Amino acid sequence: MPTGEEGYAGASFPSSADEAYQPTDEPGSSVGKRSLLEDFEALFSDARVYYHAELAFQKTRAAFLADSLKRTIIFATAGAFFGMLATIGLAVGLIIALTPIVGAWVATALVVSLILILGGWCLWKATASWRTMMHAIRDDDHKEANHHG
Repeated sequence: MPTGEEGYAGASFPSSADEAYQPTDEPGSSVGKRSLLEDFEALFSDARVYYHAELAFQKTRAAFLADSLKRTIIFATAGAFFGMLATIGLAVGLIIALTPIVGAWVATALVVSLILILGGWCLWKATASWRTMMHAIRDDDHKEANHHG
């Protein structure tokens, strides 16, 4: 039977809390051997690695976005060009189709007037959208100025 500080099979137990915590000196064990300074150095090193990884990711992301923007601009320009060619073809076709009915000058005037009306309507919608956007920006600026000041 165990008695006192001895356990079964002759194992001994610590008699106080100071004896209970003993850093191990086994190979590979860092208990009691690392200092607070080493922990901060490891943290700083990890932060530096993370910073460089994040920087590389953002550079790659920016390059991808720039390439995507370039392709978008190229295809949008080509689409606008072909759309403009189609509009010219439509205008010429309408003039040719209307000429026997109302005459060449009236057909030209009707088609050009229609195009100008459509263009004016598009500019009017663009101006309204611009004003709405600028109003929203001014409201945000005023809210920030009132909130901070």
